[in-house]
Amino acid sequence: MKIRNRLMIGAAVTAVTWIDGITHSALADVNAATGTEGADIQEVVVVAESTTAAAAAPSKGSLLETQPQSIITQQFIEQSTPETGDYTTAILIAPSVSGVSSNGGGVGDTNTITLRGFQDGQFNVTYDGIAFGDANDLTHHPAAFFPGSTIGAAVVDRGPGVAGDLGMANFGGAVHLFSPNVTDAASARQKITYGTFNTQSYVTSLQSGAIGWLNGTKVMLNLDERSSDGELSYAGGEAFNQMLKFVAPINDRLVLTGFSAFNYIRYNQSDNGAALGAGVTAAQLALYGKNFALNNNPYDEHYYGYNVIGKHTNFNYLDLKWDAGKGLTVENQLYDYYYDNNTLSANNVNDLVSTTPGPVVSPSSAAVDSAQPTDIGGYNKLNRYHNYGDIVRANEDFSFGTLRAGALVERSTELRYHVNYDLTTGQPDLGNPGPNTNISFYEPTSWRQYQLFADFAYRPLEQLTITPGVKFLDFTRTVDAIEYTKSTGTYLSDGSRTYTKPVYFLTANYRLTDDWSVYAQGASAFLVPPVKTLEAANGTTTSSQPEQTVTYQTGTVYTAGPLAVDIDYYNIKATNVLVNYSNTTCLCYRNLGAGAYSGVEAQGAYALGHGLTAFVNGSINRARNTDPGNGSPPTDFSNSPRGTAASGMIFDAGRWMASASAKWVGPQIGSDGVTHLNSYATVDGSVSYDFGHIKLKLAGFNLADSRAMIDSDGTYYVFQVGRQVQVTLEGKL
Repeated sequence: MKIRNRLMIGAAVTAVTWIDGITHSALADVNAATGTEGADIQEVVVVAESTTAAAAAPSKGSLLETQPQSIITQQFIEQSTPETGDYTTAILIAPSVSGVSSNGGGVGDTNTITLRGFQDGQFNVTYDGIAFGDANDLTHHPAAFFPGSTIGAAVVDRGPGVAGDLGMANFGGAVHLFSPNVTDAASARQKITYGTFNTQSYVTSLQSGAIGWLNGTKVMLNLDERSSDGELSYAGGEAFNQMLKFVAPINDRLVLTGFSAFNYIRYNQSDNGAALGAGVTAAQLALYGKNFALNNNPYDEHYYGYNVIGKHTNFNYLDLKWDAGKGLTVENQLYDYYYDNNTLSANNVNDLVSTTPGPVVSPSSAAVDSAQPTDIGGYNKLNRYHNYGDIVRANEDFSFGTLRAGALVERSTELRYHVNYDLTTGQPDLGNPGPNTNISFYEPTSWRQYQLFADFAYRPLEQLTITPGVKFLDFTRTVDAIEYTKSTGTYLSDGSRTYTKPVYFLTANYRLTDDWSVYAQGASAFLVPPVKTLEAANGTTTSSQPEQTVTYQTGTVYTAGPLAVDIDYYNIKATNVLVNYSNTTCLCYRNLGAGAYSGVEAQGAYALGHGLTAFVNGSINRARNTDPGNGSPPTDFSNSPRGTAASGMIFDAGRWMASASAKWVGPQIGSDGVTHLNSYATVDGSVSYDFGHIKLKLAGFNLADSRAMIDSDGTYYVFQVGRQVQVTLEGKL
């Protein structure tokens, strides 16, 4: 792969964590204790890594936390996760987190995670304090925004957080991502990685250091390019990311931080596979094996040229932080992000490869053009949205506590459409005579929201912090969809719905000693319904109320000498659980159940000495639909493992670094709600040596080459990606 380093960064827009270069020790402690958003990740890590064991542990808690938390540092991400990874690979080591890729190389959206049994879209993902996700259903596309080289640290909050944790899906917790630090010293790094499946990665990172004539302004540029053939047949692709970040002190109390990132990915994948974006049917598995996806036959619907996904995104912010003195700090964060997914796909890829020679083939009837039954039918799909908003936070520090308050205002516009084509001829598939009859749907939507929050971290004793809080959300979604069917002509589906909800928080942290703390949390949360809750068909409508949770959890953290350990218990009740109910009379979701989530989680590390640290973590999780209807007994939610476990060793001694880890994911029910999936595991390892200006690393993932089934939707079976080995050469100046 040629290193192009194409710079396509748009106007910069918002910053990170607290103020680089300004000390806020007391305030940072409060932020670390009450929530991750708005806190300085450097301060959070310093507090968490108070011992040698905690510093080396890949997943750790903080003595100041008020809900179960896993902090994952850049050192672990760089040493022990794939160079072609993203945030899903960065956080998989944490307890109660599960998921695995179904293809190798890191160029397509085939990764997903669950958290305590909550699915993607049921918890927030934030970057530098800004929650982002799809405009239609709050899900995420890990490969579409932030590759691993743009993640400086990650914090998994296993709970709804506090009032200042903003977003529309605190329902199941949050994954907080933080951009890399901009350093005071100038530096340059070039990484070159080559690995299994012809995977190539090139990462260039440049740091200007503090520029004296610009009042100490610091600038960082990161360029990430990768390509891979993938493990699945003809399912490769390429990806490019350019990231720019600067920190500009205006004076000793005012700092402006800017961030801008552009990401582009293009890969071959059917849009009609299983939930994880890939998979084989039983017949395909028997004939072609686990690695079958696409082929190079232009006369067959599995042709890779008929199944192409291209996405480009950008994410920008400007962040102004002001230390007003006398304990008052103010932050204003202006941001926008953009997503464009343009997909070309055959209608169906669940049949066998055609063996008919020549330009005319006859695959399954579902895959052909309706007017020309010997041609291959397909479609072009667009999902494009642009979100922009502003977050204001103000903190006032008193001798007995800290008051935090603020607001978020956000607006989104989205366009989705699905247009049918004859892939053999490239012409529109018109079906019945008449204009626009090749349009399955054309759906412009929009929404606007505002959130107001306030909490008070009250310190009646030096060792005790009690934080009550409240957040109010007002969200209005509007859809104006023109939909067409080949049998009935056109129909309209439009409407607007407003959701308002106050949610409440109460957390407490008590320091029993300097090394031991206990905490407890009670909180309510709210999940904004997806766009399909406003849609209807054939005059049938349905009312979908917002999903809600009430969470109670308690835990303890101990870190002293060579030992760091924390354990927690949680119990969560969910109401108005939405289930996709699309059928011939209703294209919608319905409130069909109530949920109960409970479990125990623990993580620990012990420093053995001589640079060697052992770690272990695990969870026992239960996520159940307690009211499935029709008199049926409670059942497990799909894709909700009964538990997780991880263990391993970290070695860090001078120029040598190494890691070995194993992650186990317990049994679960597949996407179809029926298939029982067995537990699976992966074993990873890495070793590196730093020569000074040159560093060499060898890393392997799924070393046992396990190919366990990880999902099934009733038609497709999805398997764990096989063994991957990567060699990385890094040059440093």
